[in-house]
Amino acid sequence: MTIDFQRQRASFPSHTGGPQSIELTFVFPSAIHKAEAAINGFNIGYTRGDHHLLRTEVDANVVLVSLNAVRVRVTFSLRDSSGNFDDPYNGYVDVMVIVNRA
Repeated sequence: MTIDFQRQRASFPSHTGGPQSIELTFVFPSAIHKAEAAINGFNIGYTRGDHHLLRTEVDANVVLVSLNAVRVRVTFSLRDSSGNFDDPYNGYVDVMVIVNRA
């Protein structure tokens, strides 16, 4: 068995109204026995102006492992001290998938 990894970036456009999610697919050259996702880095901010932060969420979860592919759901959100998702935010999340494969 071989340990392998890949990285991808999930880019999130300017958005208001709530959290955003994107699914990334990682394809490997042979069968996968186990997979884990890790956040390798991120950049998050308000599109216009400066705001006090109330809550930030950056998350990456493996949602599907098929024969030689892994799908990861990346969730991203930013709220200011008003408690509402009424200010546009954007950014990116770098995700690394580590697999044990044949």
